[in-house]
Amino acid sequence: MFHKGATAVTASNSGYFVAIKQEGIFHYSFEFGWKHLLQFKAKICSITYIGHFLFGVGESGTIIRSSDNGLTWTISSFPTNATVWSITGCDNGFVCAHGKHCIYISEDFGVSWKIAKPFRDFTIPPVIRSLCLYQNHLYIGTQIHNQCGGIWVYDLEKDSVFLIKKETDRMTASMIIFKQTWLVCAMGSKKGRCAAIDVINIHTNEHKIIRSGIVDKEDSFLDISENRGVIYVTSAQDTKGFSRIYQFDFDKQELKWFESIKGHGFRVANQKEHFFCAGLYECKYVRPYEQSVLAH
Repeated sequence: MFHKGATAVTASNSGYFVAIKQEGIFHYSFEFGWKHLLQFKAKICSITYIGHFLFGVGESGTIIRSSDNGLTWTISSFPTNATVWSITGCDNGFVCAHGKHCIYISEDFGVSWKIAKPFRDFTIPPVIRSLCLYQNHLYIGTQIHNQCGGIWVYDLEKDSVFLIKKETDRMTASMIIFKQTWLVCAMGSKKGRCAAIDVINIHTNEHKIIRSGIVDKEDSFLDISENRGVIYVTSAQDTKGFSRIYQFDFDKQELKWFESIKGHGFRVANQKEHFFCAGLYECKYVRPYEQSVLAH
């Protein structure tokens, strides 16, 4: 039933919500297994809780939302043909998603939306790949762009944008804020074996780069997840068709290889040390130091 692979996952108090391509939204728990919640054909690239609402975004501007932990859903789309890779927000109802070059902003948990254009004055604007919200700043990671690629900060109060890290040959696939100080970024490209976890102090702009010491070099890191101080990172598949899930030890600035999965490790979500990885061909639920479980 899950032959198409998983594309997104997020953790909840009861387990994990998982997007399965061509099948829809499922809930998985170690105790009760899989439960099908929504039949849905479109590819969902990110699922996350914002307040008590569960949001999913994906291909062709798709956005889905549930207010009852996945029992019922509303399905809509933004006015774009672009894939929406990221959605973020906070508990007061403020939500941000993206189009190809623009930002969609809601102040009522997605009931109504307005459009912001941080790159409106750019001749060749970058394509947006990831978002991360902290206070009145929206951090915008781009796809590879040799002129305007990198990590931008959009000041939501001033309606202005500035660059904090330029990138010419890497994308910023995923970002989190850690300890209210560090922007932790999953970086990489399709070619060039230049994957790294970039860590940027948002107050001083101090910058660190952490690479894998187990595999010679990864092409790309794809996702990053944090819960109660524990951080996991996923990679793109290697030439043998496997990717890896790492735990990022922030204090030691080290990546520790925890598990492998067949195909790209598209998304990862964790509940402290326990994690669920949504992969191209399979999913894995892992409780470290115990036997891994192939979720399907």
